[in-house]
Amino acid sequence: MSVLSLKPSTRIITFIGWLPVIYAFAVIGYPFVSLIYYSFFDYDIGGVPIFNGVNNFVTLFTDPVFYKALYITSIYTVAALAAEFALGILIGYLLFRIPYGKTVFAMIMILPLTIPQVITGIIWKILFDPSYGHVNYFLSLIGINGPLWLSRPTYALIAAIITDIWQWTSFVALVAYAGFSSLQRELIQAAFVDGASEWKTLKDVMIPKIAPLLYIIFLLRLVDCLKVFDNVYSMTGGGPGTATTTLSIFNYLNVMTFYHIGYGCTIGLVFLLLIILITNILMKKIGPVLWGEV
Repeated sequence: MSVLSLKPSTRIITFIGWLPVIYAFAVIGYPFVSLIYYSFFDYDIGGVPIFNGVNNFVTLFTDPVFYKALYITSIYTVAALAAEFALGILIGYLLFRIPYGKTVFAMIMILPLTIPQVITGIIWKILFDPSYGHVNYFLSLIGINGPLWLSRPTYALIAAIITDIWQWTSFVALVAYAGFSSLQRELIQAAFVDGASEWKTLKDVMIPKIAPLLYIIFLLRLVDCLKVFDNVYSMTGGGPGTATTTLSIFNYLNVMTFYHIGYGCTIGLVFLLLIILITNILMKKIGPVLWGEV
């Protein structure tokens, strides 16, 4: 039976049922297919696409700037995630334990999350300024001569990581606090009655109970860190040199500064596949925990 032979109401229901498929192919699939298609072309803005096979991929995998950007992105991701989760879980636990003022502290902690990342980068660019920035001023109060944060490669990367930690530790802390608050009080009290210390109760009882929640936000933050762009670019522009050129900034510069559309599509495709690979590996490791199979 063809669709045309169905009643009008049935046709409408059938069409609505196909909407998710249409959305997947038209809205998601088309840009993805275009990305793959142009990655095999030598194509600059204003020029004509010329098929060049895998030359873009050969160029990318022999480009030292690509490997430097991959290294910078890896360092940024590992350092930011480690600090955010260590501090976030600790702050979330302290917020859970304090007897009064939870709502006030929670509202204060939400504030960094409400600021656009571009604005966050600009704010911290001002704070790290060696002439009038507050960071070096406060360091001088304790006898430390602050460095030229955004002019030295190592310090520029550290400054970018500090900015990310400042903005996103609150997210981890609030989620951890919500997880701790959902636990049964009797479970925690039983651990204390059995003689467990506060640290041991947190480490062996409370954190394992909210592990699925922490794993989910870990995946979300991992993807965010891997594709970080806004705050770093507004702070440093990827510099000095290539010291803070993450993969996203590397891709942006090739497309929007050098106008290499084909090469930019190649970078984007490899970057996308890299993120898919990393998330799939992690999902295989933590999937059983998320689905309650362990």
